[in-house]
Order: sequence, then C-alpha cells, then structure tokens
Amino acid sequence: MKKFDIKSFVAGFLLGTVGITTAFAATGIQSANLCDTQVTLNGVSLSLSKSLISVTMNDEQDASLYVPANELLEKLGYTVYYDHAKNRMDLVSGNNNSHKETSQTSGNAIIDLSNHPGQLNIAESGSFQAENNQTLTLNVTSDIKGGTVDFFLFDPEGKELHITIDSADMKKEIPLEKGIWKYNCSGIFKDGGNIKIVGTIK
Repeated sequence: MKKFDIKSFVAGFLLGTVGITTAFAATGIQSANLCDTQVTLNGVSLSLSKSLISVTMNDEQDASLYVPANELLEKLGYTVYYDHAKNRMDLVSGNNNSHKETSQTSGNAIIDLSNHPGQLNIAESGSFQAENNQTLTLNVTSDIKGGTVDFFLFDPEGKELHITIDSADMKKEIPLEKGIWKYNCSGIFKDGGNIKIVGTIK
C-alpha cells in the first residue's frame, strides 16, 4: 500500500461519505477493503471512529486511501453539510465568513477571504448582488506551497468560472451581469504559506 499523504485523502473525501459499496460500484475499481491505517495531523494522531478504505484501481498497482469525509473534516474544524438530493457536500469553516451574502455599492469589497493564521487550508463560499456593466476585480496575494487553491465563480445562470491559485500574486477583472453571483474557494497547501483574496466591484 502506498504511503498516505494529503493528496490521497483529498481525493477520497467524497467516497468516504457514501461508503464502501459505492467503491465497488464505481467503474475501474478492482478492489476496496477496510483498513486500519492511522491518520495524523502535524504528528498528532487523529482518532476516527470509522475505518479508512483501501482502493485499488484496475490500471494501478498501489492502493489509494479513502477517508470518512464528515468525521475527518469536523476534526479539522469544519461543519459538514451533505445534501443527498443534490449529491453535494458543503464545507463551512469555523471563521463564520462562509455563506455570507453581501450587498454593496460601487468600489466596496464584496469578497474578502483568507486562511486562518497557521491553518494550511481554506474553505469559503458566499454570494453577492451585481448590476449590468459592473466589473469584479479579484486581487490575490499568495505564497502557499505544496498545493493549490481553487476559486469558482458562478454567474446568475450557474455558468462556472474556475481560477487555480498557486504561490503567486495575481489580479483578474471579470465582467458582470445583473443578478446573484456565487463563489466557492477551497484548497490545501501542506507545506505552508498564506492566501488572501479580495474582490471589489466597480
């Protein structure tokens, strides 16, 4: 079995919520077995009541580990909401910035996201109201290492814009149309660093 790392459990979040039967039903899976691999965070053991699952794909020799998502994420400080009807898992971090809906006048910051000091991940979401012919300016300050952050912006009709953020500052201008826009930002950077994303409308 290959060594457990952050990529393995990120890939396994969703599978862990629905159980081992889903693993066998998925296309391309050769075997799936419960295992007693120990999970640690910064060298400290995390006691999980549910077992991990070792999954071997048909075209791979080494197994990957899948983690019970809700239990692990709750231990990392998130509240987990699973909507079975929509097949969606929503993560809310402990800083109360998630799921904020913002109204604004021209020039106000309607997106203001950052990781907690010393926290090697970010998970935020929210929404804002825009008018026709406005522009969203995203200013990103980032020196994260060992991972990336995904920022998703959804227009009023649900069309998705995906921005991948690594260890570099960036600025993006996005034309808007009238309606409610939603955003979701998540990522893990296991080797440290910090990220801040500020969005203004004009």
